[in-house]
Amino acid sequence: MTTLFGEVNANGDLVSGDKHVHLAPPQEAESPPRQLPLDVPGFTGRRDVLDRLDALVAGEGPAPAIITLTGMPGIGKTALAVHWAHLVADHFPDGQLFLDLRGYSKRGPISPREALGQALRTLRVPSSRLPVEEDELAALYRSRLAGERVLIVLDDAASAQQVYPLLPGTSSCVVVVTARRKLTALVARWGARAMALDLLSPGEARDLVGEVAGRERTQREPAATAELVQMCARLPLALRVAAANLATRPHQSVADTVNALAEGDRLATLAAGEDPGEAVGAAFDLSYRTLAPERRRAFRLLGLFEGSNVAPAAVGALLGTTPEAARRLLDDLETAGLVQAIGGDRYHLHELLREYAQGRALKEDSNVVRTAAVQRLSMWYLTTAQQAGRFLDRYRRTIRQELTAPPVDPDPAERARHLEWFAAEQQNLTELVRQVARLHWDQLTWELSDAVYDFFELRRYCHENLEVHRFGLEAAQRVSNPLARFFMHHHISVIYRELGQTQEALLEAATALQLSVQMEDRYGEAAVLDNMARTHLQLSDYRMALDLGKQALDIRREISDRHAEATTLDTLARGYQGLSKYDRAYECAADALEIRKEIEDLRGEAETLDNMARIYYGWGRMRESQDSTEQALKIRREIGDRHGEGETLAFLGFLYMRIGRHLKARAYAEEALRIRRKITDRQGEGHALVYLSTIRRRLGWFEEAVKAGLEALDILQELRDRHGEAEALDSISRCYRRMGVYERAREDANRSLIIRRSIGDRHGEANTLNALGLIELNAGRLGLARQAAKRSLRLCHMINDKRGIAGSLDLLSKVYLRAGLAEKALRTAERGLSLEEDVGHSYGKVVTLRNLGEILLLLHRPADAMVRVRMARDLAAQIGVQHEEIKALRVLARVCDVLADPAAASAARTKADSLDRQLKHLLGTP
Repeated sequence: MTTLFGEVNANGDLVSGDKHVHLAPPQEAESPPRQLPLDVPGFTGRRDVLDRLDALVAGEGPAPAIITLTGMPGIGKTALAVHWAHLVADHFPDGQLFLDLRGYSKRGPISPREALGQALRTLRVPSSRLPVEEDELAALYRSRLAGERVLIVLDDAASAQQVYPLLPGTSSCVVVVTARRKLTALVARWGARAMALDLLSPGEARDLVGEVAGRERTQREPAATAELVQMCARLPLALRVAAANLATRPHQSVADTVNALAEGDRLATLAAGEDPGEAVGAAFDLSYRTLAPERRRAFRLLGLFEGSNVAPAAVGALLGTTPEAARRLLDDLETAGLVQAIGGDRYHLHELLREYAQGRALKEDSNVVRTAAVQRLSMWYLTTAQQAGRFLDRYRRTIRQELTAPPVDPDPAERARHLEWFAAEQQNLTELVRQVARLHWDQLTWELSDAVYDFFELRRYCHENLEVHRFGLEAAQRVSNPLARFFMHHHISVIYRELGQTQEALLEAATALQLSVQMEDRYGEAAVLDNMARTHLQLSDYRMALDLGKQALDIRREISDRHAEATTLDTLARGYQGLSKYDRAYECAADALEIRKEIEDLRGEAETLDNMARIYYGWGRMRESQDSTEQALKIRREIGDRHGEGETLAFLGFLYMRIGRHLKARAYAEEALRIRRKITDRQGEGHALVYLSTIRRRLGWFEEAVKAGLEALDILQELRDRHGEAEALDSISRCYRRMGVYERAREDANRSLIIRRSIGDRHGEANTLNALGLIELNAGRLGLARQAAKRSLRLCHMINDKRGIAGSLDLLSKVYLRAGLAEKALRTAERGLSLEEDVGHSYGKVVTLRNLGEILLLLHRPADAMVRVRMARDLAAQIGVQHEEIKALRVLARVCDVLADPAAASAARTKADSLDRQLKHLLGTP
């Protein structure tokens, strides 16, 4: 079984040439969240409360303005909050959030953690990067809102404790909380302004009836209108429902409505004047009784689904009719005031109305009828999700043992349509899995979990994906279904890997592997082995990754699974890269690319091309690396793969940075950053900022580089991306080293070192040790510099990282040279050169050859120095690394001076100056 992995890691730097690459047009700036439901039509009354709200927001203080609107069910708390929010929306340019906390829902209130997750995703934080702990989520939420002018509506709160974590920490935000009970703790602790809503005044109640039913009718029958107002207890919800009945019956008098209401539930009617809550039931009864039988049935069955809002197609499945017929019924129910159209062809059922509908269904429909309706809806969601899922990962085997492999990649517009459907239904799908799990519909539970897997994986809804798969696993274990257990364990393992929880991922994978072997499921066995290999890649355990990957490859070739074979070849290529075995890595990637082309897998082809680009870079073959990256970028854009486009652009920027084309590198990095933000890839945004920090440092813009690095660090710390956090700290440390602020550079490098060791990133640890050694060398602390270089060298030997060994030897040679030990520096640099030649790393070879030339010059061996420096110059020109060619030419000029060849020295300097001017022109610097 294959899954959406799409991982590409770039370690180190990169490439060159006079390529003419056209960036995609700049994307539109991302619009802020606008989550307010539609304003209530014909809103009337509450002028005094609206004025008080306006006055509170006009004031300024050190803390956010917090307002609580409390009152009984149906008093109009939500309607007032939404109406006022629409009136003042322009004062909150950074967005308006609306969160239904479900305080008094039969489904139970949502937890602060779930509410924070919803809010943070709205604020562009991917689900996969959300912390697990509530306090960490709340801290991230406050960070995202810091300095922003945002209006936050928290609807139907159960308690002050539910609200606390959702309060921003900045005075620029305003929070409106609606609740049935007084939230006195919120007032006492946070200084919230409490506003208790009372019943409408008789005049306001008459106005509301007139707005909905028509003013001429209420003016024509003032006495009957007054009686209607009294019977509805001046409760907005009851008044609106009763008035909606009038509006749909233009020939019925107000008095007739009053009589019908009185003849309904006489006990409720008689109590209505004293107990407004009873008036709601009476008003609902009135509206319900006047519905045609078909509409009554639709209303009753609609209450059985516990999702947040519904589309006509889903309701059609629930009712056993067409989407068009369902839409007409929904419109009729909206006219009757029983459902609310919320835009986007979706409808919402008020919680009180849902309870009323459920009660009616229990009284009027048999268990067989109710069960059949929910089953129809569940099967519709399952079938639709399975069909849409085929356009997200067309090579995955589903739990029904179906291989989804269309002959060509789907049209981007069609894929976008399916993605849009999943996005609109994400909460409903999650809620449906919960509902069928409670009903112990076991097969539906695990099949729905499998059906949503690809979308949740693609959008990194990792916590939701984990939740539904745990339900699926419980269901599979209840009936001892080994195939379902395998799928759930395997998917949970992949999700844990995405979350960076590698030990949990390996434990789940071990169970999945055991199940696949017991079932003799070779397809599943290979999928688990490949996933385990990728998990070990994250741990920098490349030998184990290769061992597992080879096992997966053997099986996939045995069962002739070509797409999966290519996926595992890419996994192996990454493992060989980690061991600096670039020839083997290239062979694997080339084989993968051939398969991708053969089966017309464009998305996979782009991923393999990106992988090959990193292999070429490891070799130091910059032009080939650039060619592969540009081919990948072209494909990404053709198929509309925005996530992959961001990945590829970032790496292309990295390549241009390595050849000294920093402004072009910055353009690519900034475009990658825009895409990351556009598609709400928060982790990618953090990594793009690390790239940008590095490029700004290369341009000498140290303060701007530190700023980008710190912004990246904030994001990656919030997301608990430990590897990314270490990369950001290393970037910041290098900036401070270049600025001569060695203490701060040392501090950040040591922080990175602690992280590298804690996550078992031995390659990263060696790189950071080398960076720490360079800081100490620049600070003149040669003993500490030598110590760091030696530690890095030992670690690189342990993990057989030949490029890392060469880098450590290069640093050691510089330390020896600074200490006056030129002969020792020479021997050390020559060892490094031998390794660079062994792994075929051209860029590293250029640097080492130039360093050797300088050492030989100090040893009074100018003829030998001439040989080395010319080799460095020629190789730099060959691979297109212009800034290194300039450095080699300047050393060559000094060698010619010593050899008393002024003409050659002058020619070298002239050539270096000419190249330098060209490079500065490209950089846009004087």
